Amino acid sequence: MLTLQKIFLKNPNSPAFWLVLGFIVKGALFLGVVFNHPYHDIAGIWGATWADDDSYLVPIDNFLRHGIYTPDYRMPGYGIVYLLFRLVFAQAGACNALLILQLILASASVYYLALIARNIFKSNAVFYLTFYLFLLCSFSDFFDAYIASESLCTSLLIFNVYFFIRYFQERKNKYLFFAGLLATWVMFIRPVFGGLVVVFSFLILFKKGVRLNNKVKFVLLFLIPFVLCEGSWVSRNFQVHKKITPFNSTGNPFYPGEAATYIEPLFNFVQSWGGLCSGTGKYNDMDWFQYNQKDGPSIIHYDSLPNNIYTSAFNKDSLLRLKVMILALQKPSIDTTTASIYQQELRTKFDKYRFSIEREKPFLYFIKAPLRMLHEMLYGYDAKLYLERGKSVPFFGGLIVAFNYFMYITLLFFGLMGAVWLIIIGIKRSSLIIVIPFIPLYTILIHPFIFRFFASRYLMPAYPFLIICSAYLLYTIYKRCFSQKIKG
Repeated sequence: MLTLQKIFLKNPNSPAFWLVLGFIVKGALFLGVVFNHPYHDIAGIWGATWADDDSYLVPIDNFLRHGIYTPDYRMPGYGIVYLLFRLVFAQAGACNALLILQLILASASVYYLALIARNIFKSNAVFYLTFYLFLLCSFSDFFDAYIASESLCTSLLIFNVYFFIRYFQERKNKYLFFAGLLATWVMFIRPVFGGLVVVFSFLILFKKGVRLNNKVKFVLLFLIPFVLCEGSWVSRNFQVHKKITPFNSTGNPFYPGEAATYIEPLFNFVQSWGGLCSGTGKYNDMDWFQYNQKDGPSIIHYDSLPNNIYTSAFNKDSLLRLKVMILALQKPSIDTTTASIYQQELRTKFDKYRFSIEREKPFLYFIKAPLRMLHEMLYGYDAKLYLERGKSVPFFGGLIVAFNYFMYITLLFFGLMGAVWLIIIGIKRSSLIIVIPFIPLYTILIHPFIFRFFASRYLMPAYPFLIICSAYLLYTIYKRCFSQKIKG
């Protein structure tokens, strides 16, 4: 037992051991994805590609070939890394280099997440718990070997919080600048995390024991990277599109091709009553309309739609008429004039029906629908797909899946409880503590309740901070129970 402690419970200030251990475990899982021959649409790439990988890579390739960043509906936070490698390698080589970088940063982030926990709670025990729980929970490891923004965003967010906390505790301006730079980078990968820039700025302003003029200077230091990068991006978008767009150039979360058709209003309508629109989900409520299902089977069971969604503006027959138009639009024989009329009719009606649900059924629209999407985000079809990776492993597949489920459910349960508890503790003791629970709570609320998005991958960047919340709560419970037994 003492030997195991000496090996696996080394001094947290000995980074070599922790970094190597993180790389070994993360690297093994990375190779597991690579050797499984995942799907990819780029010849020569080692890892896998996501369905929208082109939206990150093609704009960079076009910039190198023609000097124009297009299509530009993605902010270039992820593409800029690909650009650096693309200057040296061909497309496949640049992608492989990007995957290796993701693996290295993800491996290091395990140690730095544990350091965040130790620096906040001043406990080596919480450090060890955080490190090993994050290392053994494979929920987010899947994306380290993918050309997708989840892995890089997660690692940079961890480093961002690490430097922000180091600044608060040591008051060194370089840490504040690094925190601002990383926060800006994270926002340019995932614009939704722009809210963290605002929250961190307020924490600096409300820091005790600092003069107001110094607080203003520190906020400005933190915001310098954001102001420069965001200012350049907004200026560029205005020159190209003649409008102010602080995030993606379209000012819209949908792809430009979807935003110009009935697809966006259909998406919004289905979401208005909590329907599932995930592209990877087995149960997609948009499928009732046979959206984009050429030569697909006809849907006979019309009662698959909930009975509580209808308002004075529409009924089931109304939706059947729209479905007929959608099916007609997918036929090659449809003429341009009819297609244009159908598109406009569909956009108008879906918007009208959505607004009627919002107006006549506010509980369904504002509470019940987001709660259903929240459940889907935390424990829906997508989440279970990630947890069931490894089931094809001979002999041990079932055990791997069972372990994944146990780890995820346990950390999610204790993490959410710990997050609420730490918010209360932070309000009473130190505002710095609030940073840890705020990130996961902000993430799991803003996506289904504000943006009405619920894919499980949106949880990935915030999940490590749920692990810290879980580790602290589990340690506190253990400490209290253990101390009571000694007293007894």
